[in-house]
Amino acid sequence: VLNLRLFRSTDLARNASLTGVQRLVELAIQKDLAWLEKDLRAVARFDVLYASLGDSAELRETSFENLKCHIFPTEPLPALTRNHFENAVTAAREKFPGLAQQFIDRLGPILQLRQQVQQKVGVAKTSAAPRSQKLSSFSQIGTAVAKATNPFAEELATLIPPRFLERIPYERLPHLPRYLKALLIRAERAVLNPIKDQERLRQLAPFVEALKQLETKPSRTAEAHHELDAYRWMVEEYKVSLFAQEVGTAMPVSPQRLNQQLEIVRLK
Repeated sequence: VLNLRLFRSTDLARNASLTGVQRLVELAIQKDLAWLEKDLRAVARFDVLYASLGDSAELRETSFENLKCHIFPTEPLPALTRNHFENAVTAAREKFPGLAQQFIDRLGPILQLRQQVQQKVGVAKTSAAPRSQKLSSFSQIGTAVAKATNPFAEELATLIPPRFLERIPYERLPHLPRYLKALLIRAERAVLNPIKDQERLRQLAPFVEALKQLETKPSRTAEAHHELDAYRWMVEEYKVSLFAQEVGTAMPVSPQRLNQQLEIVRLK
């Protein structure tokens, strides 16, 4: 079934066509996708590490969806022609060789480090008594801990939420181990020097609060969503620079750069 719709401009038509083009590419590479899905059964080796997030079926499903988003076109075709479509199919097929293993190599360190952080700081949602036991070594961190919250566990849950593979693109996965290492280092240092941790947290707070407010509003355009996503990862890089400089950042980041990106997002 082919559905046609008229738009007021060429740009609007091109942007709206992306979903349809992705579906057509999916149909053209069905056999390749079937083999990929079969190869992804190997993620079962991470079932235990993923268990606190979801079950084995969810891990396989979200892994497959993550790679489909990586394989399919992410931008509208320059024009809706046979030549451009065939180029898109070719580009998609070129991503398949070794992709399942590359994905597994990225996923493993993320789940292993997540487990290390979780063991260090506890979990975000537990009963009152276990939580106080988990946080006994962090009792001096600040008033938030005194109120029986677990800021480190909450940050871990925000960084690696359930079904995170649907939210975090394949290209971004190699950065997650750095963010997790930085969180682990921060948690360890906060016990030794809670005052310094709170000082750095105050530097971070305005940018985190701005991100939370922006995420409550639906993105008006794909471009706006892209810029918000860029801001989100800049905030993560800023956390690394504040709390664990030795881990290293993937880009130059500063309050000035964050404010510039924040202004871009708000103008979209």
